Parts: sequence; structure tokens; C-alpha cells
Amino acid sequence: MQFLKDIISFFHTLSLIDYILYFSVLTLIVLVISLIYILKNNEEEEILKKPVQNEIEDEIDLKNIVNTIDEKPKPIIDMTEYENEQEEKAIISYEELLKTAPIPIQYEEEQLIDNEVQVKKINLDKLSNSSLEENKVEIKSTAYYHEEEFLKTLKQLSELLN
Repeated sequence: MQFLKDIISFFHTLSLIDYILYFSVLTLIVLVISLIYILKNNEEEEILKKPVQNEIEDEIDLKNIVNTIDEKPKPIIDMTEYENEQEEKAIISYEELLKTAPIPIQYEEEQLIDNEVQVKKINLDKLSNSSLEENKVEIKSTAYYHEEEFLKTLKQLSELLN
């Protein structure tokens, strides 16, 4: 009996705002529960419908794919003559790149990793020595030319100042 009296006294102490707040929270809880229930039912229905629809769609898709496959498809982008020429002359493999290289590449050792991937170690000493000798001559000539130009401008500046 005391419990009922406590509940009644609690309700008497609440104001109108409190009643509205409690009622809105209760309504919100009921709406969320009903939304979850509806979503669960829809998911179950979709799961039951999917196998039948997938079988029909797979058959149709496979037929369309078989009909639309082309052995040599036309390029989507129209290319100019220059682009076609570049496409034909493009280097497409590592071996072709090695054939066109100005400096032959020499390997120190070869390894086979996991019996699938072949790894080769390049001899960089011979490669760097030959390329450095060629570059040194060019660097000296261009640097010497710039130094001469710089000296000429310095002489002109000193003449103007005197």
C-alpha cells in the first residue's frame, strides 16, 4: 500500500512540462522499437526473395554478356595519327627496353624467390662509371661556357664603373 501512495505522491509533484517530457520519451521509445521491427521483417523478406531473383538475373546477365563480348573491341577514344604511331612504337616489355638501352646492363647475381619470382642484382659499378664519364664532359663544357659569360659581364660592369 505504501508503494502506491509513493507513486501517487510522485505524480503530484510533477509539473505539466514533466508530463509532456515523459510522454514524448515514451512515444519515441515505442516508435524506435516499431521501426526496428519493420526493418528486421523487410530484411527477412529480401533474403527469402534474393535466391530466386539472383538465379533469373544471372541467366539473363550471362546471355547478355555472351552476346556483347567482342574479340577486338574498338578503342573508345579516337586517337590521332601521331598517337597511333606512338602506340605502335611503344616499348611494352623489359626485354625490348634492354635492347634499346644505350648502355648494356650487366647482372652480378640472380636469385629465384619462392620458385616463382626471379630477382637479378644489377652491377652498378660498370653502369655508373660509363655514364659518369659521359656526363663529366658535358658538365665541364657547359660550366666553362657559363663561366666565360660571367667573366665577360664582370668586365663590362667594371668598365662601366670606372
